[in-house]
Amino acid sequence: MTVNPKKLRPYDEPPKRRRTLIPDAPDTAAIGFLVAAALWFVVATGIGAIAIGLRLVQFELSYPLGIFGLSFELDQRRVDAAFVNASVFGWLSNAGFAAVAFMTPRLLGRRTVGEKLLNVGLAIWNLSLAGGIAALYVFDLGVNAALTAMPWFVDGGLATGALVVTGVFLATAGAAVRGAYISVWFAGVALLALLGLTSLSAGLGLFETFFGLDELPSALASVFIERAIIVLWLLGMAYATLHYVVPRAAGQPLASGGLGLLTWLTWLVLAPASALAVLMDASVPFFVTTAGAVATMLLLLPASLAVANLAITMSGRWSLLFRTGTAAFAAIALAFLLAHSLLDAIAALRSVHTGVGGTDWELGALVWALYGTFTMTALALADHAAPRMLRRATGAGTLGNAQLWLAFGGATFAGLALMAGGMAEGALRAQGVAPDGIRDGVMAYRAAALAGFGLVALAALALLGHLFVTYTSGEPADYAVPGQTSAAAAGH
Repeated sequence: MTVNPKKLRPYDEPPKRRRTLIPDAPDTAAIGFLVAAALWFVVATGIGAIAIGLRLVQFELSYPLGIFGLSFELDQRRVDAAFVNASVFGWLSNAGFAAVAFMTPRLLGRRTVGEKLLNVGLAIWNLSLAGGIAALYVFDLGVNAALTAMPWFVDGGLATGALVVTGVFLATAGAAVRGAYISVWFAGVALLALLGLTSLSAGLGLFETFFGLDELPSALASVFIERAIIVLWLLGMAYATLHYVVPRAAGQPLASGGLGLLTWLTWLVLAPASALAVLMDASVPFFVTTAGAVATMLLLLPASLAVANLAITMSGRWSLLFRTGTAAFAAIALAFLLAHSLLDAIAALRSVHTGVGGTDWELGALVWALYGTFTMTALALADHAAPRMLRRATGAGTLGNAQLWLAFGGATFAGLALMAGGMAEGALRAQGVAPDGIRDGVMAYRAAALAGFGLVALAALALLGHLFVTYTSGEPADYAVPGQTSAAAAGH
């Protein structure tokens, strides 16, 4: 006689798993930061195209808001500031946080401590930045450089977000940081630098708002903070990411740990000193700016060491460079690293700065740094990390090829056009040509730069589309998750 199994009553059914308001699963914060980075990539390149376009049409707009006497202002300086902030704090910083959240547990073989807190930091950072970008079009920018032009309370929000990420990183690393892989050392210094610089910017803004501050000290502090953010935070995370992804793309260990440590030490000494080079004022002692200029030139040393070390790491795997993938993105990033380091060294010469300072040359060099070195590094990270975070297998495909060639070609062409226009502008200015004549003389260069940067904007759309297709159409794949398997660090 067959006995039917007892039918479960409603209260016998196992409870359904409820999703928490703040995600806590492994890699959720890394995925969130990467998606936020891709969205900001699209926004930043769109604003960048407008910024270059305004150089062609010389358009300004003012619209009163009727609130506390404020008005919406659209002009070249404000759009330029929005472009730089969206690029640095939006696209590249979110990509840097994604790299930290992805690499740290895999390098240390343990799960991230405080995944929920990291997701809170994600929200704080991006909500603060969105409000800050909007505020750039409303509040007075004063004498501030672009990266310190947002209101002090926005900088405070960014500092809070950086504090959360840095705290989670340090809690996860713990005492293991002493013997950790070199990428952990680069990332640790970069995070601490970002936290310190955003806090300093917020503090200076708060002091200036409530107590007043002379324009000269404020302007000097502003340009110093801006330069330091680029050479300490962005460059530090570029080194951390490249030292992580290249060995894994090649399937071989880093060629020389000692050379990696030497790269870290030279960068750590030279990068802070190089920020002194921007303090161009008679009130600043000559030896201070000279020391900064020398340090800027010597930043070619850690760049060359990194390129040599990672090139040797790729030995026997050169065929990877001829196909779309992590290795190809990283190789282009390394080429741009040498190029933009050389440009910075040249611009540090006083004779060169006199000729091209304040021209489109500076924007062109910035494009090569932000959308050459750092963007290609971020794309290398996305190519390697996205399938592992999303647990989906994905191939390069059309969208992967589009990211590589559009970003590479667009950044190269736009940067060259702007730098050539800057040299032409400097020559015309030295000849005493009137402003209208200078504007007509560089018009073709700016039009070419706009076309080139439009290609970078298409690359941003390709990245966003690639992430979407990977998540929705990629075949499920198993990857080790740190803290859940004994092989947590293997295969990553």
